[in-house]
Parts: sequence; structure tokens; C-alpha cells
Amino acid sequence: MIGLIIIGLSSCEKSEVNPIDQPQSCNVIEVKGKIDQATTWKAGNVYVLDGSNLRIEAVLTIEAGVTVKLKDARIDVVGGKIIAVGTAQKRIVFTSIADDRYCGDSNGDGNATSPAKGDWTGIYLNGTTETIFQYVDIFYSGKNSGGSSNAFRISGPNSVSFTFDNCRIAHTLYTESSYDSSCAFHGSSAMSDSKVSKFTNNVFFDNGKPLFINAYYNLDSSNKFHNPDNPSQANTHNGIYLDFSGLDRTVTWSNTEVAYVLDEYCQVFGASTINIGPNVVVKFKRSSAGLQRNAPQNINLHNTAILTSYRDDAHAGDTNGDGNISSPIKGDWNGFYNAYNPRGYVQGANILYATN
Repeated sequence: MIGLIIIGLSSCEKSEVNPIDQPQSCNVIEVKGKIDQATTWKAGNVYVLDGSNLRIEAVLTIEAGVTVKLKDARIDVVGGKIIAVGTAQKRIVFTSIADDRYCGDSNGDGNATSPAKGDWTGIYLNGTTETIFQYVDIFYSGKNSGGSSNAFRISGPNSVSFTFDNCRIAHTLYTESSYDSSCAFHGSSAMSDSKVSKFTNNVFFDNGKPLFINAYYNLDSSNKFHNPDNPSQANTHNGIYLDFSGLDRTVTWSNTEVAYVLDEYCQVFGASTINIGPNVVVKFKRSSAGLQRNAPQNINLHNTAILTSYRDDAHAGDTNGDGNISSPIKGDWNGFYNAYNPRGYVQGANILYATN
């Protein structure tokens, strides 16, 4: 039985020019409850979650061009999966119920409301397999839920199987809380293998911290951290935030648009290898944070890469989002320690503001 509850059906006209190719009018279908049998959301409809969460336990297929609008609601994928495959011309959109650009005035209040960050919670993928988001936009999410503010939050065993390709994640609410709880896309330790968790050609802008992933995840260089239509619009805490869970794996940090950010003292053992590539910037958030190499060449630092303080705006920009309020000083982070002969802290012109 499908537990999805359809509340109502009506028609709405667009109230302004749509930024993408969508229908001039959409049927409004209000939903809540759960989906426990294969279900398809059809183009020409706008699906509305107004104050009610939706639990997905089966396969939900979302057709190209569909709009989903939410208010104070969350989508939980638990044992099921979402197949949301749009196109460049007909993107799938998850946005605020107050966003009249898509399928018009779905909440029927004229111009009384406008979309805002945190209007809805987000999409939580809990142990899902083979979920696909392609040419999907996720706007105005991040309402606090259990201390977290995310557009997407991934949980499950290493590594959760999904595909995100050509998605735009923007206008996510950011709150200055713990290190990882307010990232637009929270992959964490569940996003550690790029062959399983596929993440390509995605765009982040107008968020706080855009992305939180396992330190051993090889992030594809096709992902961007600014609005392609307005390159000056980036994210306030623009960086790739790393969860350091030890894996017997080789990773290359190669993104040069933003810094990689670490908030802990990270020791690399055995066959694990981290290659820090040309012109890459790695920033450390606190005085106890740093890197430790425990075998020959299991941390390889390119001579043009920079290890520096989280407060260092001169390299990879204002990652901590405070403008000119703070400045880097010696001791902002611990340093890069070589525990293999010859033992000692690695020194160099590209290692800045470390204690050692």
C-alpha cells in the first residue's frame, strides 16, 4: 500500500517569467505521509509539502520538469530511493513554497511572501542505494533539524551509493554552530568512495559551508563553488570541509578554487596516502589541528601547495567568512609532523602560521 496522502488538486498560473523551461501552469498536489510502493511524480504538477514530512521507503521517480515546494518540511529516504533525472532544459526543482518563480503562486498569497533561506528542512538519505539526482536544483532549505542545517544529509555505511550530477545547491541556511552541522551537502564518512558516491558537475552558491565529505573522497574537479551566471556569488565559508576517518586508501586533493579545511589532528598510517596537489590550499581551524605522516610518502605535499591558517584570507579567500575581522598569526594550527625518519616538523615557505 502507498501511504502517500494527496490533500488537494488545483491549478495555478505563473506570476512571473520562469528562470527555466517549465509549464505555464501546474496542478498543485499537496502530499504527506510515506511512499511504500513505486510512485512517479509527473511533469506538469507541483508537489507541495506544507508542514508535513515525507518518508520514502520505495522507489520515487520524479520526471523532468517537476517542481517540489516545501514549507517547514523534510524528505526522509529510508530504505527507498529517489530517481530524479531532469535535463538541462527541464530541470527538477526543490524550493520554498513562497518561490513564485516556479509554477506560480502555489501558496495563494500573491506577493505577501518571498522565499528565504531555511524555509524548509532538507533531504535526508539514510542508507539509500542508487539514488539519482541529475539536473536538480535545491533552493532555500536548511531549516534546523536535530541541530543540523543541511540541504542534503547522507548517512549509512561507507560508502553510500548515489549519483549527483549537474545539480545546483543554493540559498541554504547557515548557522554558526559546530564544525560540520551546517554544511549545505553533508556527505561526511558516508561519502568516501568516488566510484560509489558519484558527485560531478555540481554547483554551490549562496550557502555558508558548501560541502562536508570524507578526507579520502576523491572530489571531481568539475564541481564548482560559485554561481556560473554570477561568478562573484560564492559561499560565505567557501571550502571543502573534511571528515577525517582513517581508510586504507589513496586520495588526491586537487581542487584549487577553494581551500580544503581540517579541524583536527590527522595522522595517516600504513598504506593510506594523501597527495596534496599543485596550488592546492589546505587550511586548519584550530591550534591543535595538523597533519602527521607515519610512513614514507604517505602524505605528499606539492611544493606549490599551501598549508595555512583558517584565518588566512590571502590564500583561497575568506574561508571563515568574517571579512577583515580576523588575521592569521603563528600558532593558529599545530603543523605538519613527520613521524618517520628523520622525525620532526616539516618546514617550508609553503607552511604558514603553524606552531611548529
